Amino acid sequence: MSDIQAAPQSAPPKSAVPPVPKKKKKSPLVAIVHPEGCTGCEVCIEFCPVDCLYKVPGPENPEEHGYVSVNGIVVVDEEICIGCKLCAKYCPWETIDMVKREEEV
Repeated sequence: MSDIQAAPQSAPPKSAVPPVPKKKKKSPLVAIVHPEGCTGCEVCIEFCPVDCLYKVPGPENPEEHGYVSVNGIVVVDEEICIGCKLCAKYCPWETIDMVKREEEV
């Protein structure tokens, strides 16, 4: 028989175990741009800290669709929006509202 005993197993050092990423909690609010009032001036885009706003071309005949201009309209990527309200605060046309985010199923 051998007098050698197996060394007890120990947990790996904490630095060797990667941290589990925490799921970021989304804001209960999200920005909504009303296209009929948006002039495409891009002020909201300048103030957005997470780049969730982007401009798309407006329709060829904006008056027929109830839009203000052909300069384009701003849309919100709701997955990126953090609900900070800066876009709504600085929109010179007051065409951005903060609304309750829809529940994910």
